[in-house]
Amino acid sequence: MVAPTIIAPVIADAPQRHVLYQHLVVSERNISATMQSSIPALYRHMREAGIIPAGPPFAVYNTDAQPWDIDICAPISAPVTPSSEFRYMELPATRVVSLEVTGPYERLSHAYDQVVSYIRSNNLEMTGAPREIYLSPPSAPASEVRTIIEWPIA
Repeated sequence: MVAPTIIAPVIADAPQRHVLYQHLVVSERNISATMQSSIPALYRHMREAGIIPAGPPFAVYNTDAQPWDIDICAPISAPVTPSSEFRYMELPATRVVSLEVTGPYERLSHAYDQVVSYIRSNNLEMTGAPREIYLSPPSAPASEVRTIIEWPIA
C-alpha cells in the first residue's frame, strides 16, 4: 500500500460555500462505491439544471461512528432550489485546521490523526464536522490522489 504524503496541518480560513448535497448513511465498506456513484450523479444533476459548480466536490462526515452519516457536496455559485433527490445548504465561513494529503483514500486515517493531534496540542476547539475536499479526478492513480481535510475550529 502506498503511504500518503502529508503536508503539515495549518490554520486557515474556509470561505462561505453555497452547497448542493446528498445526505447518506453509509457503511465503511460501501463508502468508495457510494462516492463513485453519488458524486457523478450530483454533478450530472447540476449540469442538467444549469447549476454552475464553484469548486471540487467534498464530503462532510457528520459522525465518525459506523455507519457514517455523510453529506456528499458540490459547491455552487449561488443558492438554488434543489430537486427532491438533493438538498441545498450554506456553509458559513469558518476557521479550520487544514491538511493536504497526496495518496490513497484508504490511508487518510493517518492524516486525520495528525489533524486531531494538532488541534489538541494547540488547545483548539473543534466546532463542526470534518470535510474532505477531493482535488483529483476519479481516474487519478491512488499514489497521485490529492485530498484536503478541513476541520472547523473556534
